[in-house]
Amino acid sequence: MTKLASLAVLCLGLCLSAWAGAANARPLTGVQEIKLNVSPLGHYGKQCGLTREAFERALLGSIPEGDIRLSNSSSYWLHTRVTTVVFEEINCVSNVEVTLYANTRYYNPATQQELSGRVELWRGGGLYSSVNDSHQVQVNSALRKLGRKLYDAWKKDQL
Repeated sequence: MTKLASLAVLCLGLCLSAWAGAANARPLTGVQEIKLNVSPLGHYGKQCGLTREAFERALLGSIPEGDIRLSNSSSYWLHTRVTTVVFEEINCVSNVEVTLYANTRYYNPATQQELSGRVELWRGGGLYSSVNDSHQVQVNSALRKLGRKLYDAWKKDQL
């Protein structure tokens, strides 16, 4: 009887440790490549000197080469949106949002259909204000910091 009880405790312990390991999986674990998606800039963003190309360089420049690769066919995509307004003709204010999504597919047994969707894995952003002559520099700096935060979170989740 004690062997049976010991075996039951061992099985329970293994099951709990497997469950705890699954519960500790972090959202960025296993992400090796991403697709970059930068939303089009509005009139005010262009008026403040912002460019999509500069966003791409700033965001990806903060991620060391080789750790996360850029791919056109990844199921993970990094969406960047910058919304800008102008006050008194020279003051630019931009809301910067950077979100990492995963495309997913799942089967719904109730409807017997396979569905697809997206899951948010990571998000960062902020509100940045400056005169329009230096606004691109400020927004690029913000994007570099956000890229670094994403990389730091990714690196932590790989351990």
